[in-house]
Amino acid sequence: MSTVRLSDAIEPSVFNNYMTVNTMQKSAFYGAGVFRSDGDLASKLAGGGRTFNVPFWRDLDDEEPDAASDDPNSHAEPGKLSAGNDVARRIIWTRGWSTARLVAELAGSDPMKRIAERVSAYWARRMDDAAIAVLRGVFADNITNDAGDMVEDISSDSAAAITAAERISFEAVADAAQTMGDAKSALSMLVIHSEVETQLSKNDLIDYIPDSQGKLTVPTYAGKRVLVSDKVPAIAGTNRIRYWNFLIGADALGWAESPVAVPVEVDPDPSAGDGMGTETLWTRRQFAVHPYGIKWTDASVGGEFPTVAELRLAANWDRVYPERKQIPLALLITNG
Repeated sequence: MSTVRLSDAIEPSVFNNYMTVNTMQKSAFYGAGVFRSDGDLASKLAGGGRTFNVPFWRDLDDEEPDAASDDPNSHAEPGKLSAGNDVARRIIWTRGWSTARLVAELAGSDPMKRIAERVSAYWARRMDDAAIAVLRGVFADNITNDAGDMVEDISSDSAAAITAAERISFEAVADAAQTMGDAKSALSMLVIHSEVETQLSKNDLIDYIPDSQGKLTVPTYAGKRVLVSDKVPAIAGTNRIRYWNFLIGADALGWAESPVAVPVEVDPDPSAGDGMGTETLWTRRQFAVHPYGIKWTDASVGGEFPTVAELRLAANWDRVYPERKQIPLALLITNG
């Protein structure tokens, strides 16, 4: 009896579109507005090169204006608008899953069908991994090279009991936001570890407000939307864990995707399993996740494209926007 397999039923181009759209719908960062779909990044991805330039105009200077006079020989000198250059990195990641056809016959259900159903969720988690890795790299660079002017650290590695002053609080969030000065209102989201969220919940400090359509309740703290993820760094020291709590502005990270030549492929191997056969579903994603104003330096990449670990490295990032307050990101480090 013949059996219709995934390789018979799947339409790669249709499946790729489904996978792409559903990945972003299921990505916590995309759904919360942290990612901004960037058409310019997408057009650059469609071209060549591992990195590509993202030019920007600097703001007008803060020189005092000239005082007017009636002297025809006294001429004012105009200022000029200067440009800078940001750099984004192309990323191509791949992942495949394989199963033997005999498994489906004996189990009574098709594991490959289940694999296909879960591909979008898998890639959504990977996009969130990329976003958090990028944030870790950005703040690691800031601590190393910019005197940590985007960071408020109230944590310690003391062997003593954790105090209230070392835990997240309204005051601590406000101090972290103040690193942006009068631009701090741009920080609209707080991304925290579930352990930190639990502490806030126990103290009944998280508010729940209806969304703009009144269909969902949105958790907020200190006036900021709360997003909970255990992918947020929880760094163990000798005595304590230090939690990184991210304050993020809407559209802080540019995101774009451009499909590779063959983004989805089903590879059957009829002779495997002594002729029963196997099937492998391959998926390939080409994308960019870029923090505006922080250029990618490509200083420490072992292969053709960066890994999650390499996205976290301070050496691969360098701030290029002239003012700290132009970058809607801040980091609060706590012990809970």
